[in-house]
Amino acid sequence: MSRVTQAVIRKKRMLPAAGEVFVKRGERVSPTTTVAKGKVRNPYIQGIRLDLKLGVDAANVKPYLLKRVGDEVKKDDVIALRRSFLGRTKVCRASIDGSIEAFLPSSGQLLIRGAPIAIEVKAHIPGEVVEVIPEEGAVVETEAKSVEGVFGVGGETHGEIILAVEKPDEALMEAAIEKEHRDKIVVGGSTVTLEALRRAREVGARAVIVGGVDEKDLTSLLGYELGFGITGNEALGMTLILTEGFGPRPMDGEVFSLLRSFQGKLACVDGTTQIRARMLRPEVILPLS
Repeated sequence: MSRVTQAVIRKKRMLPAAGEVFVKRGERVSPTTTVAKGKVRNPYIQGIRLDLKLGVDAANVKPYLLKRVGDEVKKDDVIALRRSFLGRTKVCRASIDGSIEAFLPSSGQLLIRGAPIAIEVKAHIPGEVVEVIPEEGAVVETEAKSVEGVFGVGGETHGEIILAVEKPDEALMEAAIEKEHRDKIVVGGSTVTLEALRRAREVGARAVIVGGVDEKDLTSLLGYELGFGITGNEALGMTLILTEGFGPRPMDGEVFSLLRSFQGKLACVDGTTQIRARMLRPEVILPLS
């Protein structure tokens, strides 16, 4: 079952690495306010076989290198050059922006790590900045009602609540999804069909909140089966929150009434879920001011 609470909610909005904070203590923020910006290390590494490109043995590549480990490179920068006695030149260029991660003399391979990835942290909820953590982020506080879901996919988003069904035991069908649901948080009842989910994504709905969903339909929508890791980073195009669980499950009456009372008002939702280890549940935050 879902859990409804009313409380002063505090959200710590943090960068995963040191960066720059753009808000001040006491400042009022909206969900789209940029709290902090920074860069994180790119996990992508590309290997280039210099020996093959230069036409020399791996052990003889080093003299032709024009870049050293740690040097930054741009795509198409020359990283190695070999001139022959016959006047023919063989050139090896960087294929991505990044930096030289390593040179492996035994294989004649050069490793380039992709350029750092820019990241930006938004406030996610409206409220007041009550604490600033230098170079990391801030804490935003707001009074709100909230609903804790059972399972979700897709990350943080926000929008106006709009009901697409009349009763908590009513299924959300494709025909109920309209163009006016663009940028909205669409509320259904007991379940949502695969066609309705696809339609919601097509019209640009930011999230769908329902009691349950057929697990096979969710797999079809995602294109793969979910594992037991943390959700929230799916490239779904919207967020889906289940308030009761998998299968057709009428939405809890208290939850449905609460969402109906907030129709036309702001909701801040997050589908992030982790069942094992550190427990994380999806949530719907309904600010009171």
